[in-house]
Amino acid sequence: MNLRLLQKHWNFFGKSDPLWAVLTHPEKRNAGWNTEEFFQTGVSEVNAALDYTESIHPLPSKKRALDFGCGVGRLTQALALQFDRVYGVDISRTMIEHARAYNKHGSRCEYLHNERSDLSILAGSRFDFIYSNITLQHMPPRYSKRYLLEFLRLLSPDGVLLFQLPSRRSGRFASIRSLPRRIYHHVLYPSAPFMDMRGIRKEKVVRLLTEHGGKVLDLISDRSGGPEWDGFRYLVARASPTPLVPPTTRITD
Repeated sequence: MNLRLLQKHWNFFGKSDPLWAVLTHPEKRNAGWNTEEFFQTGVSEVNAALDYTESIHPLPSKKRALDFGCGVGRLTQALALQFDRVYGVDISRTMIEHARAYNKHGSRCEYLHNERSDLSILAGSRFDFIYSNITLQHMPPRYSKRYLLEFLRLLSPDGVLLFQLPSRRSGRFASIRSLPRRIYHHVLYPSAPFMDMRGIRKEKVVRLLTEHGGKVLDLISDRSGGPEWDGFRYLVARASPTPLVPPTTRITD
């Protein structure tokens, strides 16, 4: 799957059932989310994420935050309650349009449509907090790795990154590969969008970050990818005060 196909699928989700596409609770399908309830989940999540982050790495500044994979702005708006300015980035133009329509914080929330495999639309060393949850898991590793290095480039010297990513399939699902499932889906339902799931082994993530100037402050188990995936939540800072990775860096699987 390339970025263009990924974008096509998420534009479809944004048009058909955008809130459920962000939080796929079975009982909330087909416009089942109450909007106020939906956005309150973002407030609760961000509060918990920042409490955890600052218990390990207190933030000396809360000027700018980045919500990567912002969807309709569920977490972006919640971050705006604690930061001076928040940027929400998403590959789906449809999701960005929804986010702007739902926005209650005016210019404090800026939503950016990004179709590139980098984040060159944003200047480096500016963000005090970068957060990404249930987003990187939906893209091929060659893209999620690239974005991880971009996050390091964007962090301010004292900033911190918190992201979630599945590691590997677990239990009775451990021997099942996702490629056949994607093939079957495209054969049986060629016009239907597909919410893909991908992971990167924990050891590879840690090595990638540390080899490119990051410092992993903490690792905790995370099952946001679903019961068939072991995953982790990574808290990361920059080990160097200088910009780390230019947007032209090449990453492969």
